[in-house]
Amino acid sequence: MNNSELIITLTLIKGLGRKTINKIIRQGELNHLNSSEIIDYLNNINLKIKRIITKEELKYANEIAKRAIHICDKEDIKILTLLDKDFPQKLKNIDDNPIVIYYKGNYNCLNDKSIAIIGSRNPSLHGVNVSYKISSILSQKGYTIVSGLANGCDTFAHMGSLSNFGRTIAVMPCGLDIVYPKQNTNLFKNIIDNDGCVISEYPPGQNVSKYQLIERDRLQSALSEGIIVIESTINGGSFHTVNYGFNQNKIVACYKPNQHYLNIKTAKGNIKLLQNEEVLPIYDKESLDEFLKRVDSFYKYKNSQIYKEKTEQIQFKFLN
Repeated sequence: MNNSELIITLTLIKGLGRKTINKIIRQGELNHLNSSEIIDYLNNINLKIKRIITKEELKYANEIAKRAIHICDKEDIKILTLLDKDFPQKLKNIDDNPIVIYYKGNYNCLNDKSIAIIGSRNPSLHGVNVSYKISSILSQKGYTIVSGLANGCDTFAHMGSLSNFGRTIAVMPCGLDIVYPKQNTNLFKNIIDNDGCVISEYPPGQNVSKYQLIERDRLQSALSEGIIVIESTINGGSFHTVNYGFNQNKIVACYKPNQHYLNIKTAKGNIKLLQNEEVLPIYDKESLDEFLKRVDSFYKYKNSQIYKEKTEQIQFKFLN
């Protein structure tokens, strides 16, 4: 089995969740085993599965994996696994990291200096304009925009980037043979056609679920150096991305609406977020520049750490 076939097969075996497969991968022996050795290996390492994985079970999971890969080939969907050297470093280094990603478009976007722009699916007209304008400004400055292709703030964040020939990444909560929401089909295609990228950790045919909408928020945060909330209700989904951002040590900011918009429903979450001293308020050019200054510093620091880790790995290999 190649890497894609092997990892997708494992995800289809009952009881092998993402965290368990992560542990197996990091032990470093999987990609050296043939099919019969994999069975013995899985049944002899210390897993929490209280049953024996059979050859028939592995064979059936492998057949489904091959079908998924065939669909990917047909739909021009590329696959990367944690076993591949090109797996995005930004996604590799987070807690509960994905073990496989599917993507269409320009993979190199995933390594860009990026900012996630997120917010309500039902923003005010003012929120729509702010999302579009901030995204346009950031794209002009060379930042890649990350969002979730959802209606509302996400849609206009992607559009603001594209309007300035910028690169933008859409993180999907479903298989890439499905566009969610459907009305953003043209936007989905435009992102790919304009040097951007759409990614997912879900295989073709996987529909959207509430849990997956939350899960993908950790990837939006992971792919960005900073996060900007445009508008949010008091318990809006944007708070999931913000919490992941705090856990991943990202620079978190929130648009500070002026007094004319303080009473609208989709600004209540903004008011709540801005009570947190760790959240930077954005309300004019100077405050946006301050946010970008911190994002740039974080990006430089993170890249220096990655370079240091790679250098240490090379030295270790040389010494051995």
